[in-house]
Amino acid sequence: MEAQLFEDRGMRCRWASDVSYDGIRLEVIAANGDVLFDVGVPDEGPFSVNTFGADVDADLIVAAIELARQR
Repeated sequence: MEAQLFEDRGMRCRWASDVSYDGIRLEVIAANGDVLFDVGVPDEGPFSVNTFGADVDADLIVAAIELARQR
C-alpha cells in the first residue's frame, strides 16, 4: 500500500516486508523512485530509522515515524 507523504515534495511511502527482519518497514520514496530511508517497525522492541548513510530532512523522518506509529 502506498501513501503520499509531504505531497508538495513528491514523497511517498509504502510498507515493505523483509524476510531477514522480524517486523515490517515503512519505506520513504523520493519523486525519482529512490528509497530515501526506511522506518523499521519490529514485532517487539523500539523502532529504527535507516537512512542508508544519507542526510535526510528531520521533518520528513518525524512524519514517517508518526505514520508508522499509526500501524
